[in-house]
Amino acid sequence: MKLSTLILCCLFSFSAFGQTKVNGIILNATTMDPIPYVNIGILNKKKGTVSNKFGEFTLESPVEYINDTIKISSIGYEPKIFILRDFIEKLKENNAIKLLEKVTELNEIVISNKKKLKEKILGNKTKSKIMQGGFSNAELGNELGIKIKIKKSPTYITKFHTNVTSNTGREMKFRLNFYDIEKGLPKKKLINKNIIFSIDSIEGLFTLDLTEYDIVVDNDFYLTVELVGNNENKEGEVLFSAGLLGNATVTRWTSQTEWEKLGSIGIGFSVTAEY
Repeated sequence: MKLSTLILCCLFSFSAFGQTKVNGIILNATTMDPIPYVNIGILNKKKGTVSNKFGEFTLESPVEYINDTIKISSIGYEPKIFILRDFIEKLKENNAIKLLEKVTELNEIVISNKKKLKEKILGNKTKSKIMQGGFSNAELGNELGIKIKIKKSPTYITKFHTNVTSNTGREMKFRLNFYDIEKGLPKKKLINKNIIFSIDSIEGLFTLDLTEYDIVVDNDFYLTVELVGNNENKEGEVLFSAGLLGNATVTRWTSQTEWEKLGSIGIGFSVTAEY
């Protein structure tokens, strides 16, 4: 059986006519500091973006979405929702969108040294070069991942792993996300810190140390990688191993769009877990 290559990407091309295009900046409402890597998108319309490291963004949209809802959200901040028409008018008056910090109560984490924890790699450990998936000509906010099943609660996540099959997009920046599960799909983010990283290696095993983030999960979760930074021309791609075994890949094309499951092919993401 011949297995075709899977490439998960956003390939949208719209005419320059009938477009709206806006520029803005996202600021902390208290400190007035720019907020990097904020998700900005039209709900469920496959049109969105992510602010850059300086909080700046550009959003293009077909005019037929003018009465649709746009959502702006970032880890650690209260989200904002606008009708796109009102959003455009607001940016004409002042291009700054200000977000209020969210007050979050964190549960106390107690780690006992009375017994040594078991360590196990959970997820899809494939190193296949025949099947692969990733980011090619993708919109900012494009995201893909798999469900991770835990063995015991609580479970401590210490590392993220994937096998890179091709990397010509070393300027790309990614965010690692953890979600709880609702109706079989990702729902709410589980951690309140941005995990931003890039991938320098051309191919082979990539590991990201997560110990500084103190990630603890009590139930199965979705682990995803999100594209949050790219060069202006979207040149290059980053592809990872994928396989038929394990959980199917979920993806969303850009910020604030709906999640979709992609057949039975699972992207090769895994974590080192202790429990």
